[in-house]
Amino acid sequence: MNAWWREAVLYQVYPRSFADSDGDGIGDLPGVIARLGHIHELGADAVWLSPFYPSPLADHGYDISDYEAVDPVYGTLADFDELVRQAHGLGMRVLIDLVMNHTSAEHPWFADSRASRTSPRRDWYIWADPRERGGVPNNWLSAFETCGPAWTLDERTGQCYLHSFTPGQPDLNWRNPEVRAAMQKVWRFWLDRGVDGFRVDVAHRLLKDARLRDNPAELAHARRHVSHPGLRMRNLDLPETQEVLRELRRTLDSYGGPGGERVALGEVPISDDRRLAAYFGGDGLHTAFHVAFWEQPWRAAAFRETVDGLAVLTRPGALPTYALATHDISRAATRFGAGPRLRVAATMALTLRGVPCVYYGDEIGMADVPPRAGRALDVDGRDGTRAPLRWDAGSSGFTTGQPWLPLGPAEVNVAAQREDPGSLLSLYRRLIALRRASPALRAGDYRSVEAGPDVFAYVRSAPGERMLVALNFSARLVSFTPRALPADGRAELSTGRRLTGTRVSLAPLTLAPDEGLVVRLEEPS
Repeated sequence: MNAWWREAVLYQVYPRSFADSDGDGIGDLPGVIARLGHIHELGADAVWLSPFYPSPLADHGYDISDYEAVDPVYGTLADFDELVRQAHGLGMRVLIDLVMNHTSAEHPWFADSRASRTSPRRDWYIWADPRERGGVPNNWLSAFETCGPAWTLDERTGQCYLHSFTPGQPDLNWRNPEVRAAMQKVWRFWLDRGVDGFRVDVAHRLLKDARLRDNPAELAHARRHVSHPGLRMRNLDLPETQEVLRELRRTLDSYGGPGGERVALGEVPISDDRRLAAYFGGDGLHTAFHVAFWEQPWRAAAFRETVDGLAVLTRPGALPTYALATHDISRAATRFGAGPRLRVAATMALTLRGVPCVYYGDEIGMADVPPRAGRALDVDGRDGTRAPLRWDAGSSGFTTGQPWLPLGPAEVNVAAQREDPGSLLSLYRRLIALRRASPALRAGDYRSVEAGPDVFAYVRSAPGERMLVALNFSARLVSFTPRALPADGRAELSTGRRLTGTRVSLAPLTLAPDEGLVVRLEEPS
């Protein structure tokens, strides 16, 4: 039997922006509970919750000051337990964010660590003497341009601490066995509460060069992973990182059941697919986001090359996770434009060989919403992709108060699309239902098909069933004849006006402008 996650559709909830139950303008866990029905009706199999832990919000929840609690703005541990109970009752799993590269600077561990150079927890974090004349210890940079170097001087002790992100997020020292033991306790705390797995934040950054050596000059400019022949960055993507991920996997497996019940989904934003492929499908992470997928321009050839490139490098049986956007990535409607392209993009994301993840609001075509002038909140300019979800056109349905970020256009809301068979929301439901009913789309093999520059086409195959997916990325009529396939088939789903069940000729196959099409291939009798 396949592990549940291999055939699942994930749905990401950013709790702060999903649904507000108490009118303070900030989404919360009771709000998520009240709207679980929407996620269930969409057809998702699991909910991934972005951080809801206590946090001073240096990085909007990814700076955690208590790993074993719920921030009061989001509710209580009892609310979390109820969310898990109700999700499980609907047959859905719950994943939560596991942020273990760093803590908040207000975490008690860091308070102890910075108290003195002789603190028992000093080595829980990464400290180093400044260079001569007060310079930072090495040339490592924060991932956020606004934060400059990855080091901040602590005046009290005269040493610098490492922070891969904001100064409010000091990096833990994963070479210290006490840190590993403390974090393993955190894993078990949430697994014991019934979570079905973790989305592992920046999984590639956990270990750093033990000698804190400079990055090579050719890579000294890099704030994120950069590939260079023969060179490696020394503050991320170290081979030893896999040791930590294997420890996590062993813990997850110890909670497993038939088919492997607990899962680790990695955020591994590295630009080398060969390196990315080493992170998942083995004895570490179960799956990982294919980051390059959401970085592509709207060109069929770009997506085909990206998907094919990773497919040939992954371990046998390994599955990447595909998303059109996340809380870190500008929304598809902003990158590609609203309208028919969103329908083609949804068809692609939900029919590829991998684990699809839907970011809240993408199912209704939400676009980025710019923050109010002079009132940007996020250190890296990501406010727009985190705007609250409109549930209706009137009061928005998100909150009875003032939303913490501006709302998008009133016409882009859930209620307006719920009963409209031609809406994007209805298309998402149809795609997910088709995926669930089709062995080929759910768990079959993948093979791309040559279809010219404007079409991304591929065949998904399982015993007794083959599906051809053809995606027209252009605004014009296109035709092509796929090789080594039957002469015709039957339309299972079209993003255009083609009716389900109609015969489709493949000699040639003609696609309407901006049409995504799923064809059931008829095998010779």
